[in-house]
Amino acid sequence: MVREFTYRGEIFRVIAHGTPGHEEVFIQHMEDGEEMGEISIDRMTEENDTSAPIDVICVELCDRLIIEREINAKAKDDPEAAFTWNDTKQKIAFQVHNGLQEQESDLAAAPGVSGI
Repeated sequence: MVREFTYRGEIFRVIAHGTPGHEEVFIQHMEDGEEMGEISIDRMTEENDTSAPIDVICVELCDRLIIEREINAKAKDDPEAAFTWNDTKQKIAFQVHNGLQEQESDLAAAPGVSGI
C-alpha cells in the first residue's frame, strides 16, 4: 500500500507491505512534493503492538521522525491536526504485494521463465 496522510499539519507518505500487524512500514516526510526524511519499522522483527492498526503505527513513526529530523511541524500542538488520510477518489494510491511469493508452478507457466 502506498498512501499519503496529514499529521500535525505536515504531509507524509506511508509505504507498507505484508499482512496486517506484520508489515514493513516506511514513512516519508513530504515537502513541496519532494521526499524528505524517512523512518521505518519491520513489524515482523521489531518490538511493536502487532494488534495496532496501521494509522496508529504511522503516528508513532511520525512522532519519532519529527523529533529525529527536527521537523518544525506546522500544527505541532493543535489537537485538530490529528492523523487524517489524504484521500482522493481511491483510498490506496498503489496496492503492493502481500509478501507472499509465487509458487514454482506459477513461474513455470510464464514464457521464458524457468522454475526455481
